[in-house]
Amino acid sequence: MTENHYYVRPVAGVWHVTWNDSAELIGCYSSQHEAEALAQLLARHMRQQGRKAQVHVDAPEVRTPSWGRNRAAHQAAAA
Repeated sequence: MTENHYYVRPVAGVWHVTWNDSAELIGCYSSQHEAEALAQLLARHMRQQGRKAQVHVDAPEVRTPSWGRNRAAHQAAAA
């Protein structure tokens, strides 16, 4: 029996949902909660059909707000 894996990953400020490490995108969401909910829904659907399914959620990206990057760049240029 094939096991289905759904991956929720942060990419450039949005959350991508993919299936079995495929490059094909199932969905793209602005919040982790929405993306994870979709992956859980799809996994539950597979389990109800008697198949195995797992959801894998990556940690959020550590992102610096643009105003923080600009301030650091201006401070470095002034020094």
